[in-house]
Amino acid sequence: MNGGDVLFVGAFDEGPGYPRATSLRMGLQAQGVTVRECRAPGPGRDKQRLLRSPWRWPQAYWQQRQQRRRLVRELQAEVARQRPRCIVVPYPGHGIVQAVKRATDVPVVLDLFLSAYDTVVEDRQIVHPGSLGAWWLQQLDTNACRAADLVLVDTPTNAAYAAALTGLSPERFTYLPVHDPDAAAPTPQPTASGPLRLLFFGTGVPLHGLDVLIAAVAKAPDVHLTLVGGTEPDRVEAMAQLGTRLALQPEFVGRRRLQKLLADCQLVAGVFGASGKAQRVVPFKVVHALAAGRPVLTADTPAICQWLDGSGAVFLSPAGDVDALAAMLRELATSPERIAAAAHAARPAYDRHFGTTSLARRWGEVLARLQPVAVPS
Repeated sequence: MNGGDVLFVGAFDEGPGYPRATSLRMGLQAQGVTVRECRAPGPGRDKQRLLRSPWRWPQAYWQQRQQRRRLVRELQAEVARQRPRCIVVPYPGHGIVQAVKRATDVPVVLDLFLSAYDTVVEDRQIVHPGSLGAWWLQQLDTNACRAADLVLVDTPTNAAYAAALTGLSPERFTYLPVHDPDAAAPTPQPTASGPLRLLFFGTGVPLHGLDVLIAAVAKAPDVHLTLVGGTEPDRVEAMAQLGTRLALQPEFVGRRRLQKLLADCQLVAGVFGASGKAQRVVPFKVVHALAAGRPVLTADTPAICQWLDGSGAVFLSPAGDVDALAAMLRELATSPERIAAAAHAARPAYDRHFGTTSLARRWGEVLARLQPVAVPS
């Protein structure tokens, strides 16, 4: 698919900490596609508070109704002005995709990206399986996916999971990998001297397994950890366990500061949680690290292996295993040549699987699955 235009519709975030919608746009533009949009402000970081406050969900629903009505009016006006090749509803699109589908006969692509049920029930365990809240979240996922002509997630394993969760045909689901919209030229690997300099950055959600990492670093005396983010209990535990071997950074840093931290480290910590979600995703943090030319130490999962096994850019350890991770850290602390070789392979691995050219090529494959749209005469 070359040329034409696509219409983004929804309430989505972009900018620092929210790369997905920007990546979708960049991949399409690299295909020669013009991207228009009908957009409302996204939920931002209030989304985390909402997820942990089920009593706020009804109020949020009624607020979204007004937002949907305005977006649908704008959508219909844009389609009347110039009919797009398709409509893309970026994440989070659960609340808008059904209204979009009812309002037009243009094919609709939903970037589900993250299942609401998987995130709230299985990964973060905010709501218990079998509860009314869990049922509602599963229905939310199912109804959103049923409304779209095609549903995107980030990996083939997540596509299979979403199909099983919703009971919908696997043919409705496909994948578009994560990508770093701010990827710059990688920086040279720092000189290996003193302790191994390891960087963790992230919110500390369960799939990150930050508690596993902290416990493992505590057993690897030649490793120094720089920690960006994490939950408050994790940060307290890291200070208690690691002492002077910890450089504690703010809970969130801008991209420029993150690039400096990546340049200063020798190795980036990926994810180590044992949840089902951890098995199915390639986290943004892994992709950011590879784009910066830094090797990654992360859990040995099907998703990571599918993309990066054999790349030479990652070191793998069993998920949730503190002792195995500590042993790997001790080994790498005495093997600077292995880390240097992995650093050399990092950016090529990123470009091959997650770079803009790769993303554009995948977009072409994805959109080729949509039926051609007959333009009214």
